Amino acid sequence: MNNVYKITLTCLILSACKVEKIVHQNPQAKPVVALVADAETAPVTSFDDAADDPCVWINPADVTKSTIIGTNKKEGLEVYNLEGKRLYSYKIGRVNNVDIRDGFLLNGKEVSVVTASNRTYNTISILTVKPTGELEDAAARKIASNLKEVYGLGMYKSPKTNKFYVFMVGKKGGVEQWELFESNTQIDAKLVREFSLGSQGEGIVADDVHAKVYIGEENKALWKYDAEPNAENNRVKVISTNDLNMKDDFEGVTLYDAGNGKGYIILSSQGNNSYAVFDRVSNQYLGSFSLKDGAIDGTYDTDGIDVTSVNFGTKYPKGFFIAQDGANTQGKDSLHQNFKIIDWQKISKSLHLDSSN
Repeated sequence: MNNVYKITLTCLILSACKVEKIVHQNPQAKPVVALVADAETAPVTSFDDAADDPCVWINPADVTKSTIIGTNKKEGLEVYNLEGKRLYSYKIGRVNNVDIRDGFLLNGKEVSVVTASNRTYNTISILTVKPTGELEDAAARKIASNLKEVYGLGMYKSPKTNKFYVFMVGKKGGVEQWELFESNTQIDAKLVREFSLGSQGEGIVADDVHAKVYIGEENKALWKYDAEPNAENNRVKVISTNDLNMKDDFEGVTLYDAGNGKGYIILSSQGNNSYAVFDRVSNQYLGSFSLKDGAIDGTYDTDGIDVTSVNFGTKYPKGFFIAQDGANTQGKDSLHQNFKIIDWQKISKSLHLDSSN
């Protein structure tokens, strides 16, 4: 048999076969734009390398009372208001990454579901958000992963079926996709898909409109996969760690939703303390920014990031971006890491992003 046909046949037989396409970037030699954050959260309660990943809960009754949920990877989850004041702490284990999705039907009511990768038990922690912003355990049982060590995590709501999923990224590069479902007034999960990046990954974000999921393979590239559970495991390389303005490790990944399927993918390029912005549809590289020292200190060695496009009034009319700070170098709390917040309009203006996106 011809070798070409052998390869083709093998790929058809093996569901895990990866077909790698490449988005040709050719980033222009534009400098990384340095900006100053507008706010910061209280430091996490644990010393040294403890803060990691944030997500944002939008309060449906009053957006100004929305909260930031951050991981303290030595203890659990911490909840802050939009000014950065800590409201609640939950010692649920060494949770590494966290994500949230709204609209899960539980006990006949729509709730916001928070999930986190719990390294203490190698499980998915599942919680719901109360109207007060408090978190409540909602797991029907311990959702034990087959991965050797759980690490990254991102949620996905299918535009095709409206089902909710959790993607788990293992420290060795394995990826699992779990479907969430109601079970006896609580939330259970079942494993529906497995594949491998090839080496260590962590940062992940799903696009609930275009049915894609972006995963950072830390020392190699940012990849895009189809997010549906029955999809092929083919992938597209968005950008490499060796490309201009990029430097490993690739860490947090998030998505700015501008509506109508438009927006931006944002990537934490940890090796040069910057954040790269890509068009949501074409994945074209649009530029990078960093957070420098000012009235609020800048960020260093960032892990997790998040962004929201919600209108919070005059302070953040187009939403805000939030990043973990691996140093928190100013003031008495320099041994406690925290999260920095910046108005999205500053980023958009500095990178000359299309206002229609």
